[in-house]
Amino acid sequence: MENTALKKKKEIEEKVLSYVEKHRMLAAGDHVLCGLSGGADSVCLLYLLLAMKKHIPITITAVHVNHRLREEADADEAFAKELCSKLGLPFYREEADVKALAKAEGMTLEEAGRMARYQIFAQLASKLKATKIAVAHHANDQAETLLLRLLRGAGLQGLAGMRAQQGDIIRPLLTLPKSLLEEYCSAEGIEVCYDSTNADTAYTRNRVRLELMPYLERSFNPAVVPTLARTAALLAQDAECLEQMADDAYRQLVRRQDDAVSFPVTQLTALHSAVRLRVLRHAYFELGGEELSFERSQAIDSLLLRRSGGKLIQLPQGINVVYKNKQLIFVKII
Repeated sequence: MENTALKKKKEIEEKVLSYVEKHRMLAAGDHVLCGLSGGADSVCLLYLLLAMKKHIPITITAVHVNHRLREEADADEAFAKELCSKLGLPFYREEADVKALAKAEGMTLEEAGRMARYQIFAQLASKLKATKIAVAHHANDQAETLLLRLLRGAGLQGLAGMRAQQGDIIRPLLTLPKSLLEEYCSAEGIEVCYDSTNADTAYTRNRVRLELMPYLERSFNPAVVPTLARTAALLAQDAECLEQMADDAYRQLVRRQDDAVSFPVTQLTALHSAVRLRVLRHAYFELGGEELSFERSQAIDSLLLRRSGGKLIQLPQGINVVYKNKQLIFVKII
């Protein structure tokens, strides 16, 4: 029994190391900030990062964000602190008023919690000069994300799901199903906390996890989690390819002047629509735009293709788009 557990533990560690190396997530000397809620996923991530130190010399610091949303929140914080003390790791605790943030931003508690965590991670990483922020998303999370975005409506970028690495954020567990993380904790005899809100179907993601995913497994595909996770990975490759093509086209065509960027219409319209629409969004973001809807992207593209001289499209963040003198011009109105 012990040999079987040890073998499984090593297999999981090797899978994670291989995935980290494939995506070049870590390098010698990296200081990794590890999000530690106290649940099985994040605790498993912490132990796997420690195991990785045998192969890649890294420094690890744990951070726990207390959302003050559950009765057991303080107990979870105490557990995370005690675990880091036992492992001899630096530990930081931060607090977020998620209810106030959700109300101020018109978000769900789930969305506000996510925003607060990433803001805190980024601030602490800057303060501590951490080079990477490790979070514990796994294959089940990826499959759920793809389904949620598909149901709400998303393009290739959204359906590609979460990436293995986005800037300084890394997801070393993204290809592992949750069942393997639980096996790892069991093999190591690791104690974890349990979040009571995970059973609350008032949360959309929980309904996908507890109701939709089991139904799909029973009725359509027993391997739906790895199938969807693999689909997201393939879509991510395609999305990255198109983004690279769009970046290359943008650099070649863009002309900058004060608070404006412009493009020669003839060359812009010669691009494939999948690349062209990405170029248009890039222009909007460069001038300070935050989010461009499908409808607005199509309106700009229509203005371009019809060469509607003098017509103005007003976008959020005080950005206007106009066709003039065979140029498509994005201008920031101060």
